[in-house]
Amino acid sequence: MLGPGSLDESMRRRSVYFTVKRSRLPNVMLVFDWPEHLVSIGLRPSTTVAPQALYFMNSPEARRYAEGLAIRSGGSLDAVYRLALLRSPAPDERAAATAFLTSQTRHYVHPDAAKLALTDFCQALLASNEFLHLP
Repeated sequence: MLGPGSLDESMRRRSVYFTVKRSRLPNVMLVFDWPEHLVSIGLRPSTTVAPQALYFMNSPEARRYAEGLAIRSGGSLDAVYRLALLRSPAPDERAAATAFLTSQTRHYVHPDAAKLALTDFCQALLASNEFLHLP
C-alpha cells in the first residue's frame, strides 16, 4: 500500500496502483472495462465480450485462481460449487461435471491427474456466466 505504481500486469495489488501510460495500458484492465483515465466517469459500462472469456481460459492468473479453488475445495465437487457459485450442483450439473472429471483425468499422464482435472473444471467454472455476473 502507498508504494509506487507499476506496469506489471501480474502484480498482486489493486488496479489503482497501475501506472497509467497511454502507450502501454494493462491488457487485462482493457478487457474488463478499464475507465477512461483522463476524464471523470459517473457510471462505468459493464460489458460481456469474447475477450473476457478468452482471458479466463488462457490467463496464468486465472489458472492460479482455479488451482487455489481446487485446493480449497479439498477435491469435493460440492465444495467447488459452494465456494464459486454459493450453491450445490444440480443433478444434471453433477453428472456432467463427474463425466468431465473422469474423462479429463484419463487424458493426463501425470501422478496428479485428478488434481489437474479438477483445476481444469474450476477454471471452466470461474469463466462461466454464473460466476461472472451477479444474479
